[in-house]
Amino acid sequence: MKRMSGMVFPLIQSGFRGVWFLVAGVVLCAISADAEGNRVICTNDLTTSWGRAVTPENVWREYPRPQLVRGNWISLNGTWEYAIASAVAEEPAKYDGTILVPFGVETPLSGVRRMVTPEDQIWYRRTFTLHPKQGFRTILNFERVDFRAHVFVNGREATDVPHEGGNVPFSVDVTSFVRDGENEVKLLVWDPTDTYLGGTGKQVLKLTTCFFPATSGICGSVWYETVPETYLSDYKVDTDVDKGTVTVTPFIKGYTRTVEVTVSASFGGKMLANGRLGADDDAVTLTLPQPLKLWSCDTPNLYDLSITVAAKGKSDEVKGYFGMRKVETKLDVRGIRRAAVNGKFTYFLATLDQGWWPDGYLTPPSEDALRFDVDFHKKAGFNAIRKHVKIEPRAFYAHCDKIGIMVLQDIPSCRPDHLQHDLQFSNRRYGFYRQELKEIVDHLRNHPCIVMWIPFNEGWGQPSADKTRFTNLWLKRYDPSRLVNGPSGWNDYEGGFAQGYTKWKYPPDPTPSCDVVDRHNYPEAKMFAPNAKRMTMAGEFGGSGVNLVGHCQDIKGRLHTLEPAEGGDWRARVQRRYEYLARPLIDMARQGLGGSVYTEAIDQFWEWGGFITFDRAIEKFDYDFLRKLHKEILDAAYEAATSLSPKATTMNEK
Repeated sequence: MKRMSGMVFPLIQSGFRGVWFLVAGVVLCAISADAEGNRVICTNDLTTSWGRAVTPENVWREYPRPQLVRGNWISLNGTWEYAIASAVAEEPAKYDGTILVPFGVETPLSGVRRMVTPEDQIWYRRTFTLHPKQGFRTILNFERVDFRAHVFVNGREATDVPHEGGNVPFSVDVTSFVRDGENEVKLLVWDPTDTYLGGTGKQVLKLTTCFFPATSGICGSVWYETVPETYLSDYKVDTDVDKGTVTVTPFIKGYTRTVEVTVSASFGGKMLANGRLGADDDAVTLTLPQPLKLWSCDTPNLYDLSITVAAKGKSDEVKGYFGMRKVETKLDVRGIRRAAVNGKFTYFLATLDQGWWPDGYLTPPSEDALRFDVDFHKKAGFNAIRKHVKIEPRAFYAHCDKIGIMVLQDIPSCRPDHLQHDLQFSNRRYGFYRQELKEIVDHLRNHPCIVMWIPFNEGWGQPSADKTRFTNLWLKRYDPSRLVNGPSGWNDYEGGFAQGYTKWKYPPDPTPSCDVVDRHNYPEAKMFAPNAKRMTMAGEFGGSGVNLVGHCQDIKGRLHTLEPAEGGDWRARVQRRYEYLARPLIDMARQGLGGSVYTEAIDQFWEWGGFITFDRAIEKFDYDFLRKLHKEILDAAYEAATSLSPKATTMNEK
């Protein structure tokens, strides 16, 4: 996501792209800094209503994995001990104090609020009571730990290899380490933030322009479950709307020679189909009765899924769900390529949703808080969310599945190498990026709400042209059920902008490796010419807001154009400004624009362009106004895709 301060905003409007990166200064906020003066942590006390209600007893108590549910589990969220020590030191004899898990050590909700650098490491410790049963295994699950984690149980390391990566869950089988009664679990975590290879998204140690404070250590739920010796570790769902089938591929751990796997699908409590895994098969395919209950924004139908794994007289029974939907691009009546969901032309009307919180940073203060952000989009008449360089807890995607909101999912990027032109660094991290990309796709692929992958944002951590193409082609092959918006915004070597060190160029479009050509422009939306090969999106625009004192970070700078809060009706002014920016989308949709992303959903730190304040206390817009305007955009796009009415005469591509 691209931002501009007040001093560089006129330059961007006049077409002088890229220079703002060189002149934008360090964001000024209420901070504490180390001796070097470049590593900072925000210290103001902005909170949310959900954050104020958090206690060690109620923190994140819902089952963390809604698509693979078992009954026998225990949450380990709550009070842990912690210590921050040198990265080359031994475990300290005395810990520093207590921390509230699952919040990163820098955050207000953690109770610690200390900066962690690459020269540090974090120790965690707590006890729990367990009564193991013969013939069952104990699995310790971590929803998110940033970045490298060793796990120790009762004084012995349980991780064969320390887990690296701060974006996806991981699990450790601790059966041989636990004992009857009280058990001790420890974690040793090292988090280099943006100085290493991992995808950190907006996290940085040195705050500049549109980047935010780091969130280190445990920042997702910790829990354990008891399973039979042979159990289902995961499964993959592949749906085929045209054939009316769902194929379930189970991943089983334990004794598999005589295992029996049964799969059933139901809807509304009525069993519709069931099947058994054959001896030589990898998957079970079920044929669903017609008419299918399709998933869409208007009808977010979800089938219930049951999987049973039986071996040696014990059964592992899990519950999940899936959605039947088909996402593709196809030519409209005028030969322009657009997106279609279940065969119906669909315009992606989205916000840029970054998902940070003043009290939990990357971790929402509660499940209800997380759902509030999703529900806003439905209330405002958006049909999609661009989840910006962040992976949310699974509850986020489950709620989008449930209420019918499409997700355009960014892959968390590393530091923006286009600032340093550090191609050597890009090449060094490319292998790690591809590994993490696959892990993220595997982690999220069963959610029907996700309709698009965005592997690269504005060149951040993006490798060379050939490796960009390799990545896009692999992603389309590995997950053909979704669209791929490979180079969102900038380094598109096959049709959109490609960035030189001093200028931009429009390369030819010989063989598109992805589905979308995507232009970012602030404040007005702009688009590349519609074409027959790739759908056209205005992937970022907007950035207009209002500073409501007491509901935002206390800063001396800004990254958005602002309406004054004083004098007259500020809400009317903000709505007029939004209408000025959004109404041209109607004409652009008639021309062939296939989707747009307004910056942004919620105010974030020193970005005040959201529809709702950072503390989620004030909703700045009238929802009737938003729904009416957004319906005009969606209707115009559908009408243009399905009828030969005269198109608009202006092409907003320059």
